[in-house]
Amino acid sequence: MEPVLGVEGGGSHCHAVLADTSGRVLGVGANKDPANWDDVGIEAAAGAIRSCVREALNAAGLTPDGVGASVFALAGVDFPMDEQLLAGIPSAIGLAGPYRIANDAFAALRAGTDVPHGVVVVAGTGSVVAGRNASGEEFRTLGMGPLLGDSGSASEVSEAAVTAVADAYTGRGPQTELTELLCERSGVASVVAFLEAASRFRIDTTVFSPEVVRAAEQGDGVARSILVEAGRALGGTAAHVVRRLGMEGGPFDLVLAGGMFRADTRHLVDALDGVVRQVAQEVRLQPLRDPPVLGAALLAIDMTGEGQAPGLRASLAEGVAAALGRL
Repeated sequence: MEPVLGVEGGGSHCHAVLADTSGRVLGVGANKDPANWDDVGIEAAAGAIRSCVREALNAAGLTPDGVGASVFALAGVDFPMDEQLLAGIPSAIGLAGPYRIANDAFAALRAGTDVPHGVVVVAGTGSVVAGRNASGEEFRTLGMGPLLGDSGSASEVSEAAVTAVADAYTGRGPQTELTELLCERSGVASVVAFLEAASRFRIDTTVFSPEVVRAAEQGDGVARSILVEAGRALGGTAAHVVRRLGMEGGPFDLVLAGGMFRADTRHLVDALDGVVRQVAQEVRLQPLRDPPVLGAALLAIDMTGEGQAPGLRASLAEGVAAALGRL
């Protein structure tokens, strides 16, 4: 059982897992350094990744040439040129086996499914939808915001709340509990002060999604409509990916990942589900409970071509969670 390596990195962390194909965790590395090259540059991102992998290798008592397949699932890998720019990292680490560099959405997808195919909706600061069908064909949206077709993120939910507060103030929209909640969160004494500070960029207008969720749970109709609209947008994108991959006719897992799904956002989820189920009636919604690096390790195991025993994902997830908890 040749060891495999899974790496997952984002804007504020990097995780690495060495495992064998039976699901036994051999070593784990973790740091809080950004691994998104688009944010910090290739040199800094590569440094974060190398450090994380080195920690995992040391924990496992392995050298890089003893590792088989490797998967690097990283934020900022959005276009083919990004994969080419980062292609030198595995060799710089000393890995000699086959490797793959992919967008981190594919790690989130694989972390939430017992099989290598399905669809994932990631809704955090930004949003992206990715999928893989049973034939191995993959497709993902660009994940670059509404300008390039991805809507429904926490940032957009937050900005919609700011707009709702402005509309309530000017009379273009109904009164909403969001006014009080956003003023309270921002530490301002009045709605006028809030709108003035927001319009002049002294307040970050992308951080208020928790207040939207809170207001919706308290029965605020404006907040609920914001979440429903976000859910419909995410559902529409997911439905497009389902159709693009020809997955309408059978069951598959739809993994829900990112901060918008960690809160009680049932209005968003119900709206998303309603749209997707119009094209794929056998879809199964699966909130992601495990760290995405689990998916990177599973993708690396998939690359070996060895069959996976029942319960492999659960076994590996338990080992990853325990190892990360000790760091």
